Amino acid sequence: MITQTTRTAATGTPSRALKNGFTLIELIIGVVVLAFALSLVTTLIFPQALRSAEPVLQVRAANLAQAFMQEIVGKSFDENSDRSGGSLRCGESGAPACSSTLGPDGESRERFDDVDDYHQLHLTQPDLQDAFGAGIEQDYRGFSYAIDVCYSDVQGTCAGAITRFKRVQVTLRTSQSQDFTFATIVGNY
Repeated sequence: MITQTTRTAATGTPSRALKNGFTLIELIIGVVVLAFALSLVTTLIFPQALRSAEPVLQVRAANLAQAFMQEIVGKSFDENSDRSGGSLRCGESGAPACSSTLGPDGESRERFDDVDDYHQLHLTQPDLQDAFGAGIEQDYRGFSYAIDVCYSDVQGTCAGAITRFKRVQVTLRTSQSQDFTFATIVGNY
């Protein structure tokens, strides 16, 4: 190794010329500072990207729930309801009794004809379908839903007996495991 020696003007003693570069300690300190900065960025900034999708998922969940509610509310109150537009409701004198059994009456979803057919309908992606059996999993990736129906009072509290009201509750789970519950009451009008 060749070193240059120069004499200082003040003392006249030889000194080594300074070399350009970093010492090992300076490099270690630089790496530690860089690691600290990166960890700070990853803990503060990157989670915000996931949270920015939450409003979009909430709107999609509300839209899907609204579609289910419209589909269900458009059906007859009961299997024994007068579907021809008559004035008799199930359970009234002269009309068949309201069914005490909730759930499908042997039909598939495309053939559901009353509100309680949707009881305990649970589907997850990739089997997510609309009322006509068309796949909607592309629009709702990672979503799942569960629909429950019960006889209820006018406030929506489930009752153990047959009443003139049914509560329909739709629970949606988004791809970020957020649960949203929507409910409506359907009356036997």
